[in-house]
Amino acid sequence: MKNRNSSTILSVIIIGVIYHTFLISYFYNIRLLLFSLITYFTIILIFYHSTQKTVKQYMEFISSFNDSLSHLINRDYKKLNELQTLHETFDSKVNKKIIRLWEIWQEESLRGIKEKKNLQSLISDVSHQVKTPMTNLKMLQTALENERISKEQKDQLLKSMEGQLDKIGFLLESMIKSSRLETGLIQLNKTSYNLFDTIIEAISGITVKAARKNIEILVSCPENYILPHDKKWTAEALFNILENAIKYSPENTKMEIKVYRWEMYTKIDVLDEGIGISEEYFGKIFQRFFRGENSRDEEGVGIGLYLSREIIQRQGGYIKVSSILEKGSTFSIFLPNEL
Repeated sequence: MKNRNSSTILSVIIIGVIYHTFLISYFYNIRLLLFSLITYFTIILIFYHSTQKTVKQYMEFISSFNDSLSHLINRDYKKLNELQTLHETFDSKVNKKIIRLWEIWQEESLRGIKEKKNLQSLISDVSHQVKTPMTNLKMLQTALENERISKEQKDQLLKSMEGQLDKIGFLLESMIKSSRLETGLIQLNKTSYNLFDTIIEAISGITVKAARKNIEILVSCPENYILPHDKKWTAEALFNILENAIKYSPENTKMEIKVYRWEMYTKIDVLDEGIGISEEYFGKIFQRFFRGENSRDEEGVGIGLYLSREIIQRQGGYIKVSSILEKGSTFSIFLPNEL
């Protein structure tokens, strides 16, 4: 750069000498010549000064940019932050971009750590949950190998093995759903859809179980209620709550689904007349694989309510629960009225 500038200045001087030689040859005017020379060298000095200043600024920028990259590579984030200035210079703009890049890297790194912890927690939980049915299967297999048992006993053992295999299958299916939700492989797409149809779809999955226990299901929702939501996954969330309510409700009771439109949210209440939930478990029932003391005798792995909460939260909503022991529970779903 310096050699290039020197060559440029030398070229200008040579042109100037030729020009002034022309002035002397044709005009031979001393005053004109002196004025021209002064003007000419003033221009050269200004050009030289500005060129040198540009080179200096360029070198300072390169040095600053190099320092910024060095701090970023060495993860010296404290010094990187110190490079920010209050003045909107070109250097400060570049440094701000580098700092923003560092912030993005940090966010990605933290997200990766969080996903890794979630995966480790999921693997640990699944290993714990699978252990019991696997142990039962081994015991049943050992019992089947006994040649002295009757055909009726063998049939009973095989039926028990089928039940354990179903439990493992359900557990793995639930695990896949939750892991795909957590890792973002499943994207929820909210569209304006009829909420009444979504509720009916959720109810269709539990009608047989409800009929077996003679549980009446009442729905209070306008048939043309339009609400932005993901139809498939909202129906899944409602189904899990409804199935849970059926599971812990005695025979000959009723269950109600009521919809209320608030200013910012639509509230969906699911009321049952079941065994109720102790207040100390209100915050725990939405945890993955959590099962309360009064649910040990019922089928399930304790993942339905966890999935429901994840699905509702990913649509910008939330779930609350209220309950009175031996009288029933109310699960309230809140979904935003706007996209």
